[in-house]
Amino acid sequence: MAACDAGVHHASRLRAGAVLSFTLLIGAGAEAAKPTPTPGPAARAGGAMDEAWNKVQVEVAQALLVTRVHIALLQHLKDDALKVKVEVKGSAVELSGQVNVRPNQELAEKVALSVSGVREVSNRITLAPGSEHGEAPVSKAFGEAEREVADGLLEAKVKTRLLEEVGKVAFDIEVEATDGVVSLSGTVPDGARQQLAVSVAKATKGVRELHDLLRVAQ
Repeated sequence: MAACDAGVHHASRLRAGAVLSFTLLIGAGAEAAKPTPTPGPAARAGGAMDEAWNKVQVEVAQALLVTRVHIALLQHLKDDALKVKVEVKGSAVELSGQVNVRPNQELAEKVALSVSGVREVSNRITLAPGSEHGEAPVSKAFGEAEREVADGLLEAKVKTRLLEEVGKVAFDIEVEATDGVVSLSGTVPDGARQQLAVSVAKATKGVRELHDLLRVAQ
């Protein structure tokens, strides 16, 4: 009789344990099924403020980049820079407008690229009407060809002199010439070689104006 009671008691405990386990599983399932709580008003307001602040920071950074490009253009193009419009999107710059001096049309792009933070330049600058002094179409075509040859020769002369004086550093220096106006761009190891490159280019026969757009490696 005692053995029978013990068996009944043991079976009751097993059933109670099974019920408890089932209840715990249901509770765990209910917890897992609960949706992720949504942020409260304060959290949502904080997220909106962070997003607005980030947007302001981006706008300020782009406005500063526009200003730096304008300053650089004014330093190198003088009055012609007043007619150049600068637009910035990220690290890309778009230049538009008109200039009166032909060398400035290409120089503007080099100047913009020399500004820290600028990685790409789209140059849509055109020459203002009358800047070619009313040349006839045929003579204008011949004049353009002659100028391009002269520009190429001057670039080669300056590059040769740089190779002679600053050695392999000259490989990282880009030379561009337009009607005797020469620009140097690229990166040099230090200020001493920057000064040497500038003085060598200035002393090259045929260079009437030099723009130093070189960067010193950090």
